[in-house]
Amino acid sequence: MPQDMNPEQVKSILKFIDETQSEPVKQSIFTQLGHDCFYTRKLDEWVGQYVGNVQAFLDWINVEKASKYWERLEFNAERSVLTLTGKVVEECACAFADCSQPPQSLCYYCCKNFQQELFGMLLGQPVEVTITEAFLLGDDRCNTIIHLV
Repeated sequence: MPQDMNPEQVKSILKFIDETQSEPVKQSIFTQLGHDCFYTRKLDEWVGQYVGNVQAFLDWINVEKASKYWERLEFNAERSVLTLTGKVVEECACAFADCSQPPQSLCYYCCKNFQQELFGMLLGQPVEVTITEAFLLGDDRCNTIIHLV
């Protein structure tokens, strides 16, 4: 019978990759991790309920205040850029970051791609995500700008 997965071992491997590998290798691995996080947690099914009704998603965040991590999500006047303001947090949402000196590639590549998957699906078009503040990078919240491509 196989052993249960050891989360500390996975965190250690991710830190090792982040500390020792080139940027292209880190980008490849952590981008795939973000993709897998989105789909293996079946968030595509959750976001699917909002496809074609972006306003309901915005209301879920801005009006209902139902998001655990997001405070506001707002379009610019041209509706070409979404600004996501995170809630003030005391820890990263990612379980892989629950360690000393978590890999910053979790922000730069993993979370970035996770959000590109999410907002691309929601909006029905490719998006480019820029993370402007992040808990793992020393901020008290995670903020993102989502550019419609």
